[in-house]
Amino acid sequence: MSKYAPRFWWVNHKQTFKAEVEGGYIWSPKANQNGARNQTYDNLTLVQSGDIVVSYADTLIKTIGIVTGAHHEAPKPEAFGLVGENWSNIGWLVPVEWVLLKAPLSPKAHIVLIQPLLPVKNSPLQASGNGNQGCYLAHISLELGHLILQLAKMGDSSAVQIISELKMQTLADEQQRAIESAADTPETVKEQLIRARCGQGLFRQKVLAIEPRCRLTGVDDQSFLIASHIRPWRDCENDERLDGNNGLMLAPHVDKLFDRGWISFEDSGDLLVAKVAEPVLEAWGIKLSINVGTFTAKQVAYLAYHRKVVFRGKHSV
Repeated sequence: MSKYAPRFWWVNHKQTFKAEVEGGYIWSPKANQNGARNQTYDNLTLVQSGDIVVSYADTLIKTIGIVTGAHHEAPKPEAFGLVGENWSNIGWLVPVEWVLLKAPLSPKAHIVLIQPLLPVKNSPLQASGNGNQGCYLAHISLELGHLILQLAKMGDSSAVQIISELKMQTLADEQQRAIESAADTPETVKEQLIRARCGQGLFRQKVLAIEPRCRLTGVDDQSFLIASHIRPWRDCENDERLDGNNGLMLAPHVDKLFDRGWISFEDSGDLLVAKVAEPVLEAWGIKLSINVGTFTAKQVAYLAYHRKVVFRGKHSV
């Protein structure tokens, strides 16, 4: 199954900022007042689930969002009030899950870094760092998008973390919809693949046959355990999603740390902990020096991916 690579977009919406952020969307008319097509309006039809949207209003980036669904035709939102009285009443709407930044980011303060990465055509900013209000939604490069996230992280690391998690969740939602609509996949297989996403069904049974208890807590009561994918469900091919070797039975609080990449394991069984998560494990009474025992050869292969892609700390090579 091919995987869509999320893109970055920049929306200038000074007058409609409050309505769009509170409503969870971006909206534009289909054309300019004279009926001419506008690429920055057409861009709403190019956006896909999992894309990241940088919101700019009143000289600041105040929020960043994740697109959660496809564009669709919609009337001009009532929340716009008298704004855009001359706009057509039918336009494009894209649903967005917005994450507010505790410390709004001033692009003008970082224009030396930002300006070389701005698009040549339909740039959301002028060379001076002021907003280009003739541009509504602009496609920006991965380099500029990642720079914005890095700058935002300096003032609000938790918000950027939430954005990352929302993106992964949204991409997994899209993959589930693709499985549900696949004409060449038997319904019974679809059901098992979808149940595997939340650690249920055939996948859980296969993991339990290999992992009868939580590696960190020792809890063996199945009602308190979650079948957690080592290589995340969203990153797997269908056979990997149902492979019991691609799983660990973990207590719920441990599962969350493992799923979010705050902990991982060496092939030897030594626990790996991201620095920021060390106080959490200590508060839970889990020794940072614990060894959880050996893994199967197939588990070792999956763990290599987890350490490389998911884990947020450092590990030995």
